[in-house]
Amino acid sequence: MTKLTGGAFLVVAAACGSPAGTGACSPGDSDGVTGLNGGTVLIDLTVSDGAFSVGAPDSGSTEANITVQNLANVTLTMTNVGARPHSFAVQCLPTPNGNGCPAQSCFPASADILGLKPGASATTSFMTPAQEGGYRFISNEPGDTQAAADGGATGLVGQFNLM
Repeated sequence: MTKLTGGAFLVVAAACGSPAGTGACSPGDSDGVTGLNGGTVLIDLTVSDGAFSVGAPDSGSTEANITVQNLANVTLTMTNVGARPHSFAVQCLPTPNGNGCPAQSCFPASADILGLKPGASATTSFMTPAQEGGYRFISNEPGDTQAAADGGATGLVGQFNLM
């Protein structure tokens, strides 16, 4: 098992449809690596009223982005150090194509953490998708995330990068 703390990065992979590199809807794999040889990637994520940060609450990290391989088994523990409830939800990634494959790639619903109260921690386990790319994650709690003029988002926002 590999644990991400502070600003550390771990490369883990995910695919859409069939296992990486196989089937008509396989996105392929740009680095030739998927998963973590059957192991699990452990990720600590802290959320305050102003930001997500990778690492335990006392790590001092300000890094909001997570980088892992596609098709990785992930166990993510989120700790809320803020004064309000916060959540964790990974948004889908558009995957335009002309071959009848799904138009988007999404993390499983089991990746989400709902309404975590101040001072609480929650742990979830899931497999990352096969489709490589940057999947935005946000807090869905009222006032936590706002749409930006450029189509992005501001507030409690991070990115789950799949390689």
